[in-house]
Amino acid sequence: MTTPNPDPMVMLHLDEADDLAHLLGRVEDWLRHAGYDTLDELTQFFDGPGNGRLAVAGLIDLLGCHAVALARRCKEVAR
Repeated sequence: MTTPNPDPMVMLHLDEADDLAHLLGRVEDWLRHAGYDTLDELTQFFDGPGNGRLAVAGLIDLLGCHAVALARRCKEVAR
């Protein structure tokens, strides 16, 4: 009898994962330094001033967290 894998995985080559970590970090950095018009447009995309602003702030933080976590794992594997 086989048991299902509780944590499904997606496999990437190290260079793909490294590129993805870099891209996530660049997008996060760009959003942190974006002008009011860009952030306002993104806020509208995420449903207006109330929830949209929180969603944008959460998105920026999430991008940064994933970029750091993925970069850290890439460095561990590359050793």
